[in-house]
Amino acid sequence: MTHRRILSLIIPLVLVGCVDRPLEKVPPSQVQESSYYFPQTLEKDIDILFVIDNSKSMDDEQTNLAQNFPRLIDALRNPKLGPDGSGAPCSVGNTAGCRIPNVHIGVVSTDLGIGMFDGGTSGCSVDGDGGRLQSQPRGSCVGPSAPFIRYIDGVTNIDDPSTANPVEQVKQAFSCIAQLGTNGCGYEHPLEAARRALNEKVNPGFLRKDAFLAVVIITDEDDCSAKNPQLFDPNMADGHGFRCFDRGLHCNINGNTPGPRKDCRPIEDPDTSKQWLYPATDYAAFFRGLKPAGRVIVSAIAGDTDSVVVGSDGSGPFLKWTSCEGKGHGLAAPAIRVKSVVDAFGAQGHFSTICTDNFGPALKQLGERIITSLGGQCVSAPPLTAMGGLVCQAGDALGQDSAGAPVTCQGGCLDQADCVVEQSGTDGATQLVQRCEASKFDNPSDTDCGTLCPCWRLVPRPSECKAAQNGSPYGIQVLRKGEPAKGTVALVRCATTPLTWGSPEMAAMPQCN
Repeated sequence: MTHRRILSLIIPLVLVGCVDRPLEKVPPSQVQESSYYFPQTLEKDIDILFVIDNSKSMDDEQTNLAQNFPRLIDALRNPKLGPDGSGAPCSVGNTAGCRIPNVHIGVVSTDLGIGMFDGGTSGCSVDGDGGRLQSQPRGSCVGPSAPFIRYIDGVTNIDDPSTANPVEQVKQAFSCIAQLGTNGCGYEHPLEAARRALNEKVNPGFLRKDAFLAVVIITDEDDCSAKNPQLFDPNMADGHGFRCFDRGLHCNINGNTPGPRKDCRPIEDPDTSKQWLYPATDYAAFFRGLKPAGRVIVSAIAGDTDSVVVGSDGSGPFLKWTSCEGKGHGLAAPAIRVKSVVDAFGAQGHFSTICTDNFGPALKQLGERIITSLGGQCVSAPPLTAMGGLVCQAGDALGQDSAGAPVTCQGGCLDQADCVVEQSGTDGATQLVQRCEASKFDNPSDTDCGTLCPCWRLVPRPSECKAAQNGSPYGIQVLRKGEPAKGTVALVRCATTPLTWGSPEMAAMPQCN
């Protein structure tokens, strides 16, 4: 059975099993397909757009973001980019003194106003901030000299006398401009605000043609990007939170009957005249269409979507803020539309809960995902063979068994990884990349592709991959003659397990074939 055919059977395997191997050894729930886009040239440019909710409930969350943003920047440090000049170490094991990629970092609010209706005392104007980047310093701090933060080859547009270190200037400038305040309109439009902010006519110079793009949404409510301005009519009986929910989502129970809701998903009515909100799929398509495949990351820190409950009081139905119940911090409404757009990006999407007093881990993970997309080649989920065995290198520690005894890889089988690799250039044409000869897997220092050029192999990268992704310590490497053309991207699809690397469940899996 070919590797391509094995991969095509992964989804059916999860549902009904596969006759090629006994299910008692590899349960269907332990098999999945993971897809990755890996640039084949060193990428140095990334545009990061932060969409920040500035409604009245977001004060603590904005402070949380500003305080923990340095975790994202530190995760972007890369020894391949060289030292930052601070004198701190810059190596694979210690990146404290490494440069970050060439970044544009912009901040936009979720406030797009309420159109023709009078906001009165609600804080809603006609068009709010209109998707325009916000760079005004708030407090005694220094922001960028342009509408967005710019760091190019160690030089910034931030004239901050308190530090001469450019990377530190980026950290401080973002913390300076990210706290937008809480006077914004309560009809949050994060998806539409992002679309407008990425329009060259609205924010000239921010979005670069050849740069990667990351869109990061921070909100404690769901998206209410209204297509029909009548949604803002103050004479409507239901409150703004419920009307955005009721007209933007379809659940197992619709209408204003109090109680829990299940299976809620964005409404995608093909009749545009009946659309109250812009379809969520429109935004996924828009973001994806800005760049070639694999060059857009969409991330959100928002309300969990596992609890949706409608309540009722004397003023009518309302959507309960149940996302953070039992999770230790804050209040938030389920961000179902936002999460649907994040989920549309698969491995290039990243959703984290806003129900925490520390955004640091989520921002660090986002930075690691960005830097991996820019040049890492990590297979972040433990890879499998075509027969469902765990792929590993002989002697590698796999964790502990249920009794606490250490488990190591016995035979070694990196050459058996069930992966399909294709590469494409800026013209969109794809080419199948062959698997390297087995001898190339045994000697990572041998980078000659021999008679199979280009070819791919799995190689050990424990410091770069396992630490960054908490996944496998292995990465894909494409061997070739000469340098690939700029913009060349490898599309990698591998059979993997959703089990965490090092867990007792993963350590108990059969190894190799």
